Amino acid sequence: MLLPEVRVDEPVTISAAAGLLGITVDTVRYYEKEGIAPAPDRGQDGWRRYDTAALSWLAGTVMLRGTGMSVQEMREYAAAYRAGADDAERLALLERHHATVLGRQAEVQRHLAALERKIDAYRRTIAARRPETAESTGPSMSGRSHPAQAEG
Repeated sequence: MLLPEVRVDEPVTISAAAGLLGITVDTVRYYEKEGIAPAPDRGQDGWRRYDTAALSWLAGTVMLRGTGMSVQEMREYAAAYRAGADDAERLALLERHHATVLGRQAEVQRHLAALERKIDAYRRTIAARRPETAESTGPSMSGRSHPAQAEG
């Protein structure tokens, strides 16, 4: 994977790798166990050591997961890479995922617009009540619709 890239001068432990990537040690181990990330080399002490290449692969995995790619899809991508799939095959996998992400993004935008309309309705209702005098025993609801009813 090309991006995002994490560079280190010397290979680092699994704890340091997890810290650099903002994930847990258990997550790193899980990705390795599932075949999503290749197992790194081990030092003379037997501990995993992550070089720049291993960290870059893991960073790409974190990015794909962050975009909502399923574990199964990440397995397929990693398997295609290990099997020597050509660039066009790997590109097709990523383009399909990209289209899925764009679809989800459009859906989130629609929901966000509805949420903003709901917030605006509440703000208008609250602003309309401000001129009421302190003598009032409470907000008057006569003649006003509730924002939740007005905007659905």
